[in-house]
Amino acid sequence: MHHAQWPKKRSEGDASLKVGGKIREQIKDANGPCGLTTKEVNGGEVKFTLRHGSDEDVVALQQLEDVTLIFETDSGQRYLVANAGTVGEVELKGNKVDVTMAGNPAELV
Repeated sequence: MHHAQWPKKRSEGDASLKVGGKIREQIKDANGPCGLTTKEVNGGEVKFTLRHGSDEDVVALQQLEDVTLIFETDSGQRYLVANAGTVGEVELKGNKVDVTMAGNPAELV
């Protein structure tokens, strides 16, 4: 299987990352809180907006799968979401493209 090399994309300032992993909730008994339990394990999720240019193939963005996604924060931290793909629908509005991708829980790299 050939993996396309996608260039680095600069998103608009509203990108967000849900790191995923173990989602816990507090356990309580008659005496109050008594620990934590894992409720579920979620994958990592990144939502971002790209500026649409003549070189941006919206159909290709919709069909992304099995890619390694690196989310770089404004402070320079980098998080890796492996086995990522596009979830939901890619939406083109004017000159902006809204994309949501999800994959494995995020890891700081």
